Amino acid sequence: MTAHVSQAAAGVAPRDFTFLVPNDWARVRVDDRAHCEDDVRQIARVVTRGRPDRHSLYPQVVRLLHDTVESHTREYAVEIYLSLLQSGGLPIACSMVVDVVSSRQVGAGTDGGLAAFLATAGAGDAEVLELMSGLVPRVRRRRTATVPGTTEAVETEVLQYRYPIAGGGFVLLTFATPQLQLLEPLTALFDAVAGSFRWLP
Repeated sequence: MTAHVSQAAAGVAPRDFTFLVPNDWARVRVDDRAHCEDDVRQIARVVTRGRPDRHSLYPQVVRLLHDTVESHTREYAVEIYLSLLQSGGLPIACSMVVDVVSSRQVGAGTDGGLAAFLATAGAGDAEVLELMSGLVPRVRRRRTATVPGTTEAVETEVLQYRYPIAGGGFVLLTFATPQLQLLEPLTALFDAVAGSFRWLP
């Protein structure tokens, strides 16, 4: 089954990968502390630009972004993409975390890894979708998460897509959103981003 899920699973290990995201999603590189700090401050400048309260608001936005990045960062994360709400409601409309897990970190056996991945859905849904990039395994589940910078807990929908790497390991795209009233169009958006995933030879 793995050979049908991704061509990279059975060929030469790719050099890199790419995908498309909406223009208003902000990227934070979390695999390097200096890059992460630069990205956070750049996003804060963009968010507060032109506002009369920008001098007092800027450090608050920086703190919110740091809290958000910290809450989303995992051991294998390399990038985080954030869709920020401009005003009102929850500050983060949705997020995407990019994890790169090497064969050394997961051990041999891509098929076993795929089965384990699908099992993580628990009481949620697990399926293999036919997207623009081919067949991609996806799991989705609901969890409770704390809004960064607060003690407020909200229901959050999580969707994950897995792309096996030739020789072992995988790339994992994890989307999360607390905007449950927009779940249908956001799920379509997440599928579109996941479907744009491409390996670079």
